[in-house]
Amino acid sequence: MERIGIEACYLPSQLRDFIKGFKTEVYEEGEIGIDLKIPLIDDAFIKILTQQLRKNREKYLAHLSIEKIVQVLGEASLRWLNKDYPLRKLALKTIPVITGFSPEVVEASIDAEMESSLKEDMWRALSLEIGNPLYLDDYQYSPQLKGYSKAFGPELIVSIFSENIPALPHLLFMRSALVKSACLGKVARGEPTFAPLYLKTIEEIDPEMAQCMAVLYWQGGEEEIEMALFGQADAVVLFGGVETCRSLLKKIPRRVKTLVHGHRLGFGVIGRKRMSHQEIERLAEAVALDCSMFDQQACLAPHVYYLEEGGEVSPKEFCQAIAVAMEKLNQKMPRGRISSGEASTIHQLRAAYEFRELRGEEVLVLASSPKTDWTVIYEKDPGVFAPSPLNRFIRIYGVGDILQIPSALKPIGPFLQNAAIAIGDEREKEFIRILGELGVARITSPGKMSIPSMMWHHDGISPLASLLRWCDVEKKDEI
Repeated sequence: MERIGIEACYLPSQLRDFIKGFKTEVYEEGEIGIDLKIPLIDDAFIKILTQQLRKNREKYLAHLSIEKIVQVLGEASLRWLNKDYPLRKLALKTIPVITGFSPEVVEASIDAEMESSLKEDMWRALSLEIGNPLYLDDYQYSPQLKGYSKAFGPELIVSIFSENIPALPHLLFMRSALVKSACLGKVARGEPTFAPLYLKTIEEIDPEMAQCMAVLYWQGGEEEIEMALFGQADAVVLFGGVETCRSLLKKIPRRVKTLVHGHRLGFGVIGRKRMSHQEIERLAEAVALDCSMFDQQACLAPHVYYLEEGGEVSPKEFCQAIAVAMEKLNQKMPRGRISSGEASTIHQLRAAYEFRELRGEEVLVLASSPKTDWTVIYEKDPGVFAPSPLNRFIRIYGVGDILQIPSALKPIGPFLQNAAIAIGDEREKEFIRILGELGVARITSPGKMSIPSMMWHHDGISPLASLLRWCDVEKKDEI
């Protein structure tokens, strides 16, 4: 068996000697064994670490040009897109063993995240959110103000990461660096390895920038550690479920700027004009990809796809095509392992729908057998939105008219995030307007749900601009 040692942390070099020690957790699957070293820390160490991150930032990152920052981050993305890059290979060995995601899903996640994090993406995101990226370097003339302005990022950003998308943590380190902030991230127990590996890449390219970043792991609910952490922060970015975020928000001082990326729901809509023999195979493959990426764990994934009746292809026929596409994709990108409880939930839901199908209801169950790798359930639109148990379980609702859909979405408006629509007639513009009013943060095409660009207003906010404060100089008569 190949044994791999890896640390669930990344620290500035000055802090290594302050670690009291490590405990080791062991993961094994097949021919690979992982010895995961978790640092033993306390609230005193948090205070030392945050102070050092601030010092390192003031010494280097705060004075680094935005052009240089983008160059470093862009190079990091390119390295992770290189299939021969050693740290990528290490991630593809270790993350599947710890998380249960298949290597193919982890690889697809890394590619999706890094392909949208190249230099040109960062420049576009900066331009979209703050206009002139040079506002981050020094005072710049503002034609609208007819004066000068400068943007300032927080000195220290703290982030709590979730475990549902393996490569997602890099995004917060990128955003922090772009606003010239030091960053300390806490990785999730379920996926503690990608973030430290990503910071090793930053270290390879620019060691001094890496000294402004850190990753730690500790058991959730460590009150003294978390109170010390949030007390030292200038801004906090939370990723997680409703209860996790609610609990953490109680611990964050009111003076601290806080951004929350909590539980969100996605869905898709295909109109009757697109329900055609010509498009069925391509669209079915697109729907299958939306439902399979990240094993449907991400907030970007759809729980429900609405198919409008009255097209050349009926919703039931379309479901058959989706099932074929789900199986093909599962062969290429297998679903990861799931717990016995998750499998039991899927079996119970399948059985409930199969019973309804046997009773003659307009229900169709299409599923992998004998395993729970994927499930496609069709029924007439029940008028309510039922969340999926995830793990590639998609509900397909047949609807007489797409304008019936918004009434089912309105009660969950605060949780709406991502929608894929393919309507193809004059109603699409009006439908998009309605979805925006309901609370949807991003509207895209089927097959694109899992790959938002850096220009996306994440959960409806400007993730870079929201971290900034501004200073304006209006001494017009003297300048």
